[in-house]
Parts: sequence; structure tokens; C-alpha cells
Amino acid sequence: MIDVDASVPGPHRLRGLVDVVLAVVAILPGLISILVEGSSPALTVGLLLLAAVTLCARQRVPWTVLAVVAVLAAIGEGQSFTLALCLAVYTVARRSTTGRAALGYLLAVGVPLLGTTVKIMLGVAVTATDDIIPAIGVGTSVVDPYVVLACAAGIVVQNTLQRRRAQEALLQQKIDSARATERTRITAEMHDVVGHALTVMISLANGARSAWDTDPERSRQALAHLGEVGATALDDMQRTLRVLRDSDDQLDDALHHSGYDLPDIGSMVEVFHAAGMPVHLRQRGDALPESTMLRAAVHRIVQECLTNVLRYAQGATFVLVTIECSARTGVVAIDVEDDGRSTGAGSIGTGRGLIGVSERAASFGGTCVYGPRTPGGWAVRTTLRTEKSR
Repeated sequence: MIDVDASVPGPHRLRGLVDVVLAVVAILPGLISILVEGSSPALTVGLLLLAAVTLCARQRVPWTVLAVVAVLAAIGEGQSFTLALCLAVYTVARRSTTGRAALGYLLAVGVPLLGTTVKIMLGVAVTATDDIIPAIGVGTSVVDPYVVLACAAGIVVQNTLQRRRAQEALLQQKIDSARATERTRITAEMHDVVGHALTVMISLANGARSAWDTDPERSRQALAHLGEVGATALDDMQRTLRVLRDSDDQLDDALHHSGYDLPDIGSMVEVFHAAGMPVHLRQRGDALPESTMLRAAVHRIVQECLTNVLRYAQGATFVLVTIECSARTGVVAIDVEDDGRSTGAGSIGTGRGLIGVSERAASFGGTCVYGPRTPGGWAVRTTLRTEKSR
């Protein structure tokens, strides 16, 4: 059990102590004025003490405190309650809208002024027509400079707090958006690493097993490719997981570049060919730009399309990958076609493969169109725009 020193005030106790001190300070000018002038001290002193007790509750019920202090000021000498009303008005303005703060100001000056008017009518108050001119303070005018300043200070503090809360909410929204973006990127990265690699590895293992007796050399090559794919997938996974352990200021940049050290497309196509896919690569036009982001996108798009062929295209006799780059138009076109028959099975992956391809294309200002081809098979056409064309 942890012992707590009761002599050390907590936040609530300290706030209560501050409220008591402010309440006492708020009535001190009135008490000093009454003692110096000696005018009806007993009644006004009692009302001031009651106002001090009431002010201690201003944080919990600010409007009630303001109304009670205003009534006490109307009964007693209004000028003696000026600072107490300023404190009550400030609290109301700090916790209310500008319109409600103005209403609080009218309550603070209106009630004491009404009380002064009644006392003048009854002949128990000094008027301005006598030899003595009343001092500035509540109960003498609708416009009281001290209460105006207190109300304005409360409005300024309230607007400042609202602006700060809005900035904090906007910052939190940006943080949440960044986290969602990172989760999406991490999901896409792990989908590319795990989903595609496992699909290829399963096909390579099946090919090696079926050709073990009839074609040992082919089995040996398939097993060699199987080990290469597994090692590459393990490296990619470790790199991604290592990125997740880095500090936040390094996460975005590290993850952003985590897929750049990819093998060339020809090597990737060769792995699919070793897995038994009759795939051919055709590259036309100009060379791909040196943009690592664009090259990584092309690699992932081709990888996703070939993985889908491996999963869903039954009996395919040809699979053609065509990459055409035009430096003049700034467009990279990627076509993946096959003549396989649909397996008729539902998605065996995450269901976001082609959606991810479309998202990658959109990030480069391009498009992705896919569907069945004539006379049979499936085709995916993706276009990307280079940085110079955007």
C-alpha cells in the first residue's frame, strides 16, 4: 500500500484554496472602504462576507454565484461589491459564449443599478444631485469599466481555450489519419510479401513433387527457386517488422523505402515460370524512368497480376506480360493477359489484390481496368503516369 502525504495538496484541493483566496481578495476593497467611511458597516460587512462564501462556489455554479452576488450588491452598497462582481462575471464569460457573457454582464450591472434606483426612490441612498458624487462602481451606471474589463478578459480566455482545443483536435485528427495511412501501407506491404510469396512457394513445391521421378532436374530447379523465394520473403518480412520497431520519426521514411530494393521484373517472371506458369515478358518503348517509387509500383502490379493467374487461371497455355513506356507521353502501360479458365472458386486471398493495384495506379495518376477477354481468359491493363507528365 502506498502512503499519501495528506499535507501535500492535490489539484482539486489546490484549486479550492485558490478560489478561497480570490474570494477574500474580492471583498477586501469593499471592507476597507466601509471601515474608512464608517457607513452602515454591519449590514454591508455581513453581505460582503456572504458574497465571499458564495464566490467559493463560482467554479461549480457560476451563473448562480453571479446572480446571488448581484442581488447582494443591490441590497448593500453596490460600489463595495465591484471586485466581487468582476470575479463572478469573469468566471461566467470564461465558460460561456460571447452572447451569454454579455447577458452575464447585464445581470451584473443591471441588478445593482435597479437596487440603487429603488433605494433612491425610498430616500436611503445618495443621489448625484447632492453635494456628494457617487464613486465609479456597480450600481451607479449601466456602463461600468471594471466589469467591462472583467467580461472582456473572460471572453478572451474562452476564445483562446477554444482555439487551443480546436488545434489539439486537429492535431489528433492528423495523427489518427497518419496512423490509418501507415496501417494501410503496412497491410499492403505484408500482403505483397506474404501472400504472393506463399502462393509461388506452394506452386514451386507442388511442381517439384510432381516432377521428382520424371524430371529430377526440373525438380531441383524448382526447389532452388523455392529457397530463393522463401529467403527473399523472409528478408522483406524482417525489414518491414524492423521498420515497425523504429521510432515514429523514422517510420514513414523507412516504410516508404522498404520495397525499393526489389529484384528486376525479369527475375521475378522467371520465378513464376519455374513454378509452372507459361509466362512471357515483353518490354517495349523507352526504358522505365529512374524513379524508385515508379519501378516499385510496376514490380508490385506485375507480381499481383501473376499471382492471381497462378491462383485462379486453370489450364492457362500462355500468360503475356507487356510493359510499354513512352517518354513522349509520360505513360507506362502494363498489360497482363492469360487464356486460362476460371476455377470458379471465390477469392482465396485478402480480396484486395486488384483493389490495391487500382490504388497504386491512382497514386500515379493512372487507371486500372480488368475483366474477361475474348475468346477466353483474363486481362488486366494498368497505366501509370511518370512524374514529368503529372
